[in-house]
Amino acid sequence: MAEDINDIVTTASDSAHDLAETAASKMDRLKAEADKAIGKAKDAANAAYDKAAAKARELADAAPEKAREVKERAQKVAEEGTAKVRTTVQEQPLAALGAGIALGFVVGWLLSGRKKD
Repeated sequence: MAEDINDIVTTASDSAHDLAETAASKMDRLKAEADKAIGKAKDAANAAYDKAAAKARELADAAPEKAREVKERAQKVAEEGTAKVRTTVQEQPLAALGAGIALGFVVGWLLSGRKKD
């Protein structure tokens, strides 16, 4: 009977030891898989950051050129508008003078602050 108990204790001890080794092995595998997944996520995040940073640099580098283009377009529109006004004044000076006087009266009236009684 003592031998049976010793055999049972030994078997239980061996089983517990085997279970502990199996659990440790599984934990090591899970840790390795988790580390691999974290590494992939980190790589993906770094790649996304690098891509966003490159796009931001690209836009920042292009900004002065875009600003110059907008300035040139605005100057062109202003020049065309000035040329049209000049042409209109030259072709119809009395109409332009009348329009200027009328505009002056309207602006003066608006700025005078008259109150309606």
